[in-house]
Amino acid sequence: MKKQSASLIAKLLNKNSQPVQGSSSNEFKTTEEIIMRDVHELVPNPKNEKYSLDNIEELAMMIQITHNIEPIILKAMDNGKFMITSGHRRRLAQLYRLEQGMTDNPMVPTITREIINDFEDAITDDEMETLNIVFPNKGQRRNLTPSQEADEIALIKPIIKKLYDYQKAAGNIDGKFRPYFANILGISETSLHRKEAIRKVSDEVKVEVDAGNITATAAAELASMDTEKQNSVVEAIKDRGEEITVQAVKEEKKKVVGPKNAPISVVRKSPTECELEDEGQTKLFDQTRKNNTDKNISNDGVNSTDEVVPPVQKQEATDKDTAAKMWFQKEIVEKLKDAEQRLSVEAADKTEEECQEWQARVKVIKDVLAYLDESHCPERCKECCDDCDRPCEHSKNFQVANTMNN
Repeated sequence: MKKQSASLIAKLLNKNSQPVQGSSSNEFKTTEEIIMRDVHELVPNPKNEKYSLDNIEELAMMIQITHNIEPIILKAMDNGKFMITSGHRRRLAQLYRLEQGMTDNPMVPTITREIINDFEDAITDDEMETLNIVFPNKGQRRNLTPSQEADEIALIKPIIKKLYDYQKAAGNIDGKFRPYFANILGISETSLHRKEAIRKVSDEVKVEVDAGNITATAAAELASMDTEKQNSVVEAIKDRGEEITVQAVKEEKKKVVGPKNAPISVVRKSPTECELEDEGQTKLFDQTRKNNTDKNISNDGVNSTDEVVPPVQKQEATDKDTAAKMWFQKEIVEKLKDAEQRLSVEAADKTEEECQEWQARVKVIKDVLAYLDESHCPERCKECCDDCDRPCEHSKNFQVANTMNN
């Protein structure tokens, strides 16, 4: 079995960090032309903006002592200017030296080097440049917040996926993309899941994560809920004066969304909705109304009761039934959203077999919604109704069972 190796990325980056090739494909120039350029004319690369540019003063002092500046790597732009691909801190250090009077010479050594892309069939030159900006910065000099790191992962993930698909189609690798991507990043799959989960939390939670008040693990636990519930959980833990740990989040989640294996139930929000739901059961399953109708009709088909329900009352009852059903469907839709969100989180870090429980829950909820959508239609197909086992007043099987119960 072929291993999921990240060696391709290393080769691509190494190629772009070496001098350009000479006339022979196997021959590299030992030196590249170094041109002195005015530091003020060098254009910073916008793809480098998120990376830390701290300790500039220390770098400026080192240059002042050694009188040595490593060449800044540039790429030519269409407007005749040059954009930096490597050396943003060196540029700032030289500007600092000029501002502080350490030197009056704005010239710095530069090398113009085009990005080499041996996989033009898989990724664009711009995407290759992105990789060459991101990966060299994944070292000691960068100082990203957790949310910025999550954004960086999201930025390069589709690019790496293209390379993965390209290699897999060529038969160079096998296996799933997720472990391949984690291997390239140099982290575990679990760590990858936690870092990616930070993009799913609310802005308020991201602030807490970046401030170090919430760990990435706790944030991943919060990510399975909608943003409003995330904020409620965090506020509840804060109000108790506790730290926002994984365990604290799990305990508070039980109060908000219930235990993981608890059956899905309908949440009643107010007495008025409870009354509507109770009255709506007649419409949803129509057992009470059918039984009462059967009792009031004699064997010869004549109504034994002279009482007639006024049309206005009938309309009011129908309106309440409709309102109850709409409310009930809305509650079930919310349950479906919660279940699908949880399934998405589970699927990101578990096998398909381990996700069967939540897959089953999503299916059941969808079946309930499908039944509610169809149950109002009196023009049901006779053949379908005769074979249907669901509790519908149009179902022959239901009618037989109801008759036996009476």
